Amino acid sequence: MSALVPAHESSASAQRLPILSLRGVSRGFPGTMALVDVDLDIHEGEFVAIVGPSGSGKSTLLNVLGLLDTPTSGTYRIRGMNVADLDERARADRRADVFGFVFQESHMLGRDAAARNAVLGLRARGIGLSVQKQLVMPALRKFGLGHRAATPASLLSGGERQRLAIVRAVIGAPKVVLADEPTGSLDTANGKIVIHHLRELSDSGTTVAMVTHDPDIAAAADRIITMRDGAIVKDTGRSNEATTGPATSAAGPGSNKQALVRRRRHEAADVVADAVSALTIRPSKALLLIMAFLLGSGGLVAAIGLSESASVKVSARIDEAARDEVRVTREEGYASWEAVTNDLQAARRLSGVDDAGVITELSSSVVQPSTFRPGSFPEQPAFNGAVRIVDSAYLRIQGATVSDGDAALLDHSFGGPIAILGQNAANELGIAKPGPGVVVWLYGQPVPVVGIVDEPGRDPVLPSAVMVGVGSYSLTSNVAASLVLRTSPGMPAAIAEALPKALNPAEPGTVKVQTVADLRELKQGINTDLGRLVAIVSIILLAMACLSAGTTMYLGVLARSSEIALRLALGMRRGVLASMFLVEGAVVGALGGAAGAAVGMGAVLAYASIEGWSAVIPWYTSLWGIGAGLASGTLSAVYPAVLAMRSNPAQLIRA
Repeated sequence: MSALVPAHESSASAQRLPILSLRGVSRGFPGTMALVDVDLDIHEGEFVAIVGPSGSGKSTLLNVLGLLDTPTSGTYRIRGMNVADLDERARADRRADVFGFVFQESHMLGRDAAARNAVLGLRARGIGLSVQKQLVMPALRKFGLGHRAATPASLLSGGERQRLAIVRAVIGAPKVVLADEPTGSLDTANGKIVIHHLRELSDSGTTVAMVTHDPDIAAAADRIITMRDGAIVKDTGRSNEATTGPATSAAGPGSNKQALVRRRRHEAADVVADAVSALTIRPSKALLLIMAFLLGSGGLVAAIGLSESASVKVSARIDEAARDEVRVTREEGYASWEAVTNDLQAARRLSGVDDAGVITELSSSVVQPSTFRPGSFPEQPAFNGAVRIVDSAYLRIQGATVSDGDAALLDHSFGGPIAILGQNAANELGIAKPGPGVVVWLYGQPVPVVGIVDEPGRDPVLPSAVMVGVGSYSLTSNVAASLVLRTSPGMPAAIAEALPKALNPAEPGTVKVQTVADLRELKQGINTDLGRLVAIVSIILLAMACLSAGTTMYLGVLARSSEIALRLALGMRRGVLASMFLVEGAVVGALGGAAGAAVGMGAVLAYASIEGWSAVIPWYTSLWGIGAGLASGTLSAVYPAVLAMRSNPAQLIRA
């Protein structure tokens, strides 16, 4: 039968429970052991100095105590709670609630004011702005920094920055303050001020554990622990003055521990604020990132707009031609120009046919158009355009106009071949204007140039073509000539049905008829292929933007390793830290996407105006641009965010 323990004795036993307790704790790194079988109890209210030569394990011990590092073996308890039972989220919460950190390098965010640096720990823990304002000024005044609240941390002296680091450590009323060489970078006078403040913290009931290599600094503590080769070799023992009751507030007037409750909405608000602040403080970096996404999303928007505008233009041309154009060929071709003339006359007799012309394509490599007599130069450039046999009716049907000449000469050239050139073909052949003695060599013979096409109408090939008249050359074999008919509006389908029987009643199947309306079915295919091309180009542009932005943000993570370590040490959850980088990427991507959408639409309007098109910009185009920028910006930040989230704060601080 067990004996009952008096209530007051049970209470006293609980109060004697150490706030921090290590049993058999070791910490190994590749090739070395930083801590070896450490047993240590630190009680509430103690001021403990940890001393020893460099490499003795002092900082590693402090990192293990502050949950910045994890022991390889052994047991670590905080107020009886086994740290091994805590997941990463609970470790962050415990680190925020129990510990405050003061490092040798103050690790200030130089761009931020002193007051904003002071509440960094509160912001990392999701404490509301109203509570931050309530606590910050009393704490700054307590440590002699009230007049420096609005001063950027980069403009503070070394001693002021270290005092500000103490404010940041204690403003959340932690149970334990861990100080790693807090005077190492200070002169003697400022070092004494910092130790005086740490002493005041201890006297107010806060537990202080300080690493130092200076015996004079260590002498200010109540208890001195000496380390060598990762082990504790000497311990002066627990001080008699150690507080056995709960610690009082260390932050001074206005501290309210009950109000320090982590809220998700406050975490989210501070994540967005910090992300925007990081971008505005580094405007050149942000501008480069925005430009990268601007190019990607702007290319996407411009490609969509131009493809839609081009599609509408092509469709309009097809629809325009479909109303009144039919093309006819014979399966076996034509044996003579008389046969072509007979089919033209038969087609013209059909009701609804307004005009009929002929066109035959010739091989430019066989005809060999040239400005000079063949063989007069060792090497003459090959002609890049088309060579055609046409009549004047074909040019009328296409709506083409001829300057400096008469298209009727194509029908009656008075026994000899004549040529009419498109404007581009004339430029390529070096012919500025038709006239006496102006010839183009075809089949090795000179052919007079009697006109130049200045407006091609419907036929986009005419500007680059050399055209000769029907009958200019005798046929030695069947030629694949096409009859082109212009009909009354709405008549192509009916005429296409009647033509085979009109031209060859015995064998109508040998007559092939095509209406331009048949090309309408190609529209969907053209749009699909064009859309696929646009998508590929846009994906490449966005991938390049993601790669460049991701690289820049990755380098940014490396450059901000001190800030990352500090935020984790102050209790920021790893997921929240990662989200800060994701928000940065999303903000930059969205801004770049919006700018790209504007630039892309402007490019579409400008190009359409130059080409004389009607600009077509779908309503969703700008949303696509912004959405693509937002998505690619967030994607580019994923790896940097994961890298930051997986960072080891102890290693970053050591680095």
